[in-house]
Amino acid sequence: MSFVVKIRDSVRRKIARWNLPDWLLVEIYLRLSERLANEPARTLIRARQPFDGMMYHLSVVDPHHRLTQHDCYFHILYSQDEETLDVVNFGYLRQTGL
Repeated sequence: MSFVVKIRDSVRRKIARWNLPDWLLVEIYLRLSERLANEPARTLIRARQPFDGMMYHLSVVDPHHRLTQHDCYFHILYSQDEETLDVVNFGYLRQTGL
């Protein structure tokens, strides 16, 4: 079953404030709209940090700097209609080096 993924405006603003590279923004929105929407049971994990609840974690190696890893964390709630996944928060971590 495919779900509709709704990203709150506050989350979109939070993502924009990080000034992430365009390629990473494309990757984020593609993964949320395709992979998460189609496979939530496989992609969501129960976590306490950085958010207490269901989380989608996206980890990508920077194609322009292979020693840099981008980790994106999304706090996800199942909507009452049981057909929608709400993205309610966003966290980001960039690590460079070994």
